[in-house]
Amino acid sequence: MEKCVVVLDFGSTNVKAVAFDTAGGEIALSSCPKNKAVSPKPGWWEQDPREVWAGTAKAIRGIFEKNIKPENVLGVFATGQGNGLISVDKNRNPVGMGIVSVDSRAQPIVDAWRNENLLSAVHPTLGMSVYAGGPLSLMAWLRENSPERYGRTDKILFAKDWINFKLSGVVGTDRTDASGAGLMDIRKDEYAFEVFDLLGMKGIADKLPSLHFSHEKIGTVTKEAAAETGLLEGTPVMGGAHDLGAFPFGVGTTDSKQLVSVIGTWGFNLFPVKNPDGYSLAFTHSVPGYFLTGIGDPNSGACLDKVIDILCEHEKVQATMKNISVHDYIEDMIIGLEPSGIVFHPYLFANIFSVNASAGFYGVKNWHTKADLLRAVYEGIIMGHYANIKTIPGNEKFESIWLIGGGAKSRVLGQIFADVTGLGVKIPVTDEVTGRGGALNALVGLGVYKSHEEAAIPVGVKTEFKQDPNRRDFHSRKFDIFRELITHNMEIWNRLGELKNYGQEEAK
Repeated sequence: MEKCVVVLDFGSTNVKAVAFDTAGGEIALSSCPKNKAVSPKPGWWEQDPREVWAGTAKAIRGIFEKNIKPENVLGVFATGQGNGLISVDKNRNPVGMGIVSVDSRAQPIVDAWRNENLLSAVHPTLGMSVYAGGPLSLMAWLRENSPERYGRTDKILFAKDWINFKLSGVVGTDRTDASGAGLMDIRKDEYAFEVFDLLGMKGIADKLPSLHFSHEKIGTVTKEAAAETGLLEGTPVMGGAHDLGAFPFGVGTTDSKQLVSVIGTWGFNLFPVKNPDGYSLAFTHSVPGYFLTGIGDPNSGACLDKVIDILCEHEKVQATMKNISVHDYIEDMIIGLEPSGIVFHPYLFANIFSVNASAGFYGVKNWHTKADLLRAVYEGIIMGHYANIKTIPGNEKFESIWLIGGGAKSRVLGQIFADVTGLGVKIPVTDEVTGRGGALNALVGLGVYKSHEEAAIPVGVKTEFKQDPNRRDFHSRKFDIFRELITHNMEIWNRLGELKNYGQEEAK
């Protein structure tokens, strides 16, 4: 039996344990549904750290039912969603529930920092925006509103760090999670102590875990963890990574001309650079010596799912009767359609241009069908991605796009992406690109490869989409209209936002 690395991927809906061979090939996968976050109060979103570990341990045990032997596991690498926090006391027991990144209880604190012009002052140091679901604002909220919990908190961890602690007994984090959460001075490669002072959060420094590299061996599986997971005691545990810090390396390159785009709940478009100067977003890559930059937006897969919830009750019923997913049913409806003159703005969750941005259809005529509307939604999500990409300095250098996430499984999104951008769009052979990035990092730290350059094994291409030359002019003109509508709608969005807020106040 070949040697392998087991990567633990803590996602939005599942915890996965994925085994990769020493060439970066996926050989086995075990998945356990993640316990949903709970909302005990409006804007609060929490999860039980004990359930996080229980689901992870179950996923690990499942990998050994897939013909993987514990003695062949070279090491374990954890990755997952960043931000939020899990606080532990001096005995390393959780202090209260973990808080997840979509939590908004600390928004008034962020607003106050913004009104004092502090956020613009700290952004160049952090490379990231400070927001309500990040550890800085959450710790400020806890200090103000739950001083007992704040005082009992000895260290704060991210989800994958909690998993690493339960595996190895080591309390630490890696640079991708810390920088992605706005805790690091990315140019000094250390915690942003001056930022903490400026925001009145000097005390947080003592509550931060030690910093490690993603590929670094931080400890080994303990006797207790071995009994719970089936891993062998002494199996190396690596530093791990924020999922955004892992997936760009999962395609097996550090070429800044290759953009990696995720169509998932959120949409991200990321690429590696040596120098973060000049970019509005930058955080530490899992590959030493590189930073990741690009742009993210919540109006991606979440927008499609919300539209389906609003408009497609009939399609859901029909899909159930046919024993297929509603996404497959809708793609059967639209896959042969020609693009129409309908423009869809996907901004159900605001956007980077305006907090008041909203969604809308334009150009709808009496002869259009629901299928036309739904195709326009798919197209609008892609145009939203491309509008964001066009804001990246030097975006004209991109030569190709790797499409990953749930959108990579679509039969239509890849072709639309190619038609809209004019770039080749490649779908990897594995769905577990984040896990693969973790595995390649682990293989460096375990000594299988001497360097990240040697470990940068290109992933295979399952499908590649090219722009349809007959649609080049059509999509170019339509994209121009899409962007012009954003400009024209700014004032309208703001006015609608005022009307909406008025209505919300009245409802209260």
